[in-house]
Amino acid sequence: MQPHVPLLAARPRNGAARVSGLVVLVGIVVAGLITGAGFYRYQRGRMDARIAAELAQAPKTPAERAALWLRFAGPQIHHRLAVVARFAPDKPWLVTHAVARPRGDPELWGIDCAGLSAELAHLEGLSVVVDLPAPRVLAHASLADEQAQRVPLYAAEARPDAAQRLSELALYLLEGIPRALERDVPGASLTIRVAAE
Repeated sequence: MQPHVPLLAARPRNGAARVSGLVVLVGIVVAGLITGAGFYRYQRGRMDARIAAELAQAPKTPAERAALWLRFAGPQIHHRLAVVARFAPDKPWLVTHAVARPRGDPELWGIDCAGLSAELAHLEGLSVVVDLPAPRVLAHASLADEQAQRVPLYAAEARPDAAQRLSELALYLLEGIPRALERDVPGASLTIRVAAE
């Protein structure tokens, strides 16, 4: 009877050195760790230098910080008041209130958002001032269910303070933006300024 020999058994060649597979695997893992750590240290050094350069160029005075804040937040202020605040997709208005008429649909008062400048806000010292036009009659239109809940309806003889209502509504629509300014730039504030009629 012949002894059983496995088919895949490795037979050493005469004079040839064999390297263990385990040693090769360990060598590959160690080489990967060393090159990865070296690349990380190289990139980290470059990143630290870039961050240090950016910090050196960062605004230091409150006025510089407020100007930088306005540069990034200005478009968001415009978007919230000119796009998000629209009464309806086909009516680009920020409606402050409605005034009932003896006959027909009520008068809708507010501002036309389509006419708002992209440069809606500017700096005055440490105050970010948002300039809005004076509210005026926009149209005669009925109010749908949700619109009727959001827009106060006044009697024809009532004289609501449209500028005050517009200022309050604008601050409400800006949500956390004024608080973010106060947090990011100590001593700064946001003011809504409504033009006189």
